[in-house]
Amino acid sequence: MNSGPTSRGQPVQWAAPDGALNLSENLPNGEQLIWQGQPERHALATRAMYLKYIAFYLVALIAARTGYLVVAGEPVATWSGMLIWQMLASAVVMLLIVGLAAVYSRTTRYSLTNERLIIKTGAAIAIHINLPLQQIIGADLRECSDGTGDITLQVSRSDKLYWLLMWPNVRSWWVRPLRPVLRGLKDAPAVAHLLAGEVGKHANIERGDFNRKYPGIDDSDMPSAQSTCYR
Repeated sequence: MNSGPTSRGQPVQWAAPDGALNLSENLPNGEQLIWQGQPERHALATRAMYLKYIAFYLVALIAARTGYLVVAGEPVATWSGMLIWQMLASAVVMLLIVGLAAVYSRTTRYSLTNERLIIKTGAAIAIHINLPLQQIIGADLRECSDGTGDITLQVSRSDKLYWLLMWPNVRSWWVRPLRPVLRGLKDAPAVAHLLAGEVGKHANIERGDFNRKYPGIDDSDMPSAQSTCYR
């Protein structure tokens, strides 16, 4: 579930992209928390994990196999037993996908401050990815029929981001340039408006300013961000 705008100045976890820093502390002076949210479970399952497509594939596979056995004249006991086994195996696969979507929905959090966008992800090990707002060069919004929306980011230095580490918060089948995605947001248009407003304030800020606000973090290692939303 997405949370609404959160009070400014609230502690937020942050880390260097290489994972060397994984701290939880108050935001530096002058930085304010604008919004926090999480992806909806059903949106992750359908758009990031392709639940509907996998279900269709499994049903088609079972139907084709069963039809072949019937046409071949196999005894009812043979193909009916195989049909039941295949249906149970398919149900297990679907439940695993739904369960994985539920885990990522609970453990993923997006945080927008007036300086950066933070993506916390990872089912077993939490990974925190900083996207300085001055490195976000574009964003696209897609509103979906389930009432949620995705915001796909386009970043100026996507070579510092890694698809496997960021999944499922990335555009599928798009490895380079990598495009982070804020997935399954319940109030996606409002979030896109907030993001666009904050990014617009940083149009003329140099990346060196980030080092002065966050001593000890090498800006050359920081990821960059753009935005776009996809199914």
